[in-house]
Amino acid sequence: IGYGHLTVMARTAEAVGKRFEESRLLPLARKHTPGKFYYKSLHYRHSIDAKAYCEEQSEQEINHHLSLSTSESGHLLINGVLDPIGGAAVRTALEPLAQKSGAHDDRLLPQRYADALVELASGGKPANLQVTATIETLKGLAGAAGAEMEFSLPISAAAVQRMACDCSVTRVLLSQESVTIDVGRSKRVISGAARRALAARDGHCRWPGCERPASWCDGHHLVHWIHGGTTDLDNLVLLCRRHHRMVHEGGWQLVKCEDSQIVTIAPSSPFMGKSPP
Repeated sequence: IGYGHLTVMARTAEAVGKRFEESRLLPLARKHTPGKFYYKSLHYRHSIDAKAYCEEQSEQEINHHLSLSTSESGHLLINGVLDPIGGAAVRTALEPLAQKSGAHDDRLLPQRYADALVELASGGKPANLQVTATIETLKGLAGAAGAEMEFSLPISAAAVQRMACDCSVTRVLLSQESVTIDVGRSKRVISGAARRALAARDGHCRWPGCERPASWCDGHHLVHWIHGGTTDLDNLVLLCRRHHRMVHEGGWQLVKCEDSQIVTIAPSSPFMGKSPP
């Protein structure tokens, strides 16, 4: 056994006091890694004094915390400590979403955890975020201001277009003095029936090699509705949040071939902006 095992033994002896039995732990130390041995030692501590173990866990629950702050760049900084049960609940929810989406997925694990947390927060549905943007920003016209969203710095036109692919839109008419004159009814861009049909047809993200299920995908307009594209199945595909961002903010293009296969064109490709051969 190594130093890590001895550290676990010492902590266990301190926790259980006079009832510590080295002979019960040594076989476990020889069999397991320090991390697994620590896990086994907790079972041992519970078997010696379940009440003390429960009190220790209760104290951990009292001492949990989470803080959120925004950096100058607009990034959300997250810092906190969760009790074992709460932490397990978070890990259980995040782990499936943090798996690689295919052989092409080159994200590091911390990046996948970050994306998984955002997906978890959206509950597999487009997030209920209120974004305020001018028609010029939505069209991506030169000279337009960024869009505004609560808890965020101004966001780009490309990000607004991505969120507008699959959202509810409310028309707000303002006077030249920015006074609200009229507010229209909220209208879903992709209706419930169209969303169900899209999910049934595609089944998962249509990016080649990605199999993120439909419930965790956005509906993407191949030709954006703000540019005259229709909201029918021929102009819609499912994209997971990562690949949806790659199209709008990353500069990738999607082309739907005659056989309905989707072709991706990288920003640096000589075919960028051209029709596929």
